[in-house]
Amino acid sequence: MRVPVYVLDRHIHLSKLDSEKLFWKWYVFGKEKEFTQPWEYFATEKLKIQWPKWEIWDVKIILPFRKNTQVEICESDNEILWTDTKITSSWKLEYAESITIIWPKWSIYLPHGVIIESPHIHMSVAQSEDFWFRNNQIVNVKTHWNNEQIIENVKIRVNDKFEFDFHINAELGNKYWLRTNDWVEILD
Repeated sequence: MRVPVYVLDRHIHLSKLDSEKLFWKWYVFGKEKEFTQPWEYFATEKLKIQWPKWEIWDVKIILPFRKNTQVEICESDNEILWTDTKITSSWKLEYAESITIIWPKWSIYLPHGVIIESPHIHMSVAQSEDFWFRNNQIVNVKTHWNNEQIIENVKIRVNDKFEFDFHINAELGNKYWLRTNDWVEILD
């Protein structure tokens, strides 16, 4: 079964409360472009992340708001930021590293807010039923470039709102020679 690929660079998901701290209560974000999931989009605004002494500018924001603010980086960003961030599933923030998010005049500190998102597949409930997959199932996927590499431990996420796609961060995408609009094959 083939799945379209979407390669993600570092980005931030903001909660409404943290958005109000950085911007203001009635701030209206610009819309740069649609994201792969139909209700999500990239804002035109970009933020700076910092910890402890180093920083990365122009980090994209994906909206709409989520329950918790979460920063997603790549492995090499650990060296820039001097963190020891681990690969984990989204929203597993109890062991996440700390980070500061900065907008020109304001900043917020997250004691547990930065992760390296593990590769995962989004699919709708109907698709999961059609192909006998379940939410949180772990599968392996195969690339079709550079000697067909296997990417292990890919989590399936099922939700009625999801569109079918495979998300991988930019660094892992480069490792496996994947680009947005390529495809991988689910093996399990």
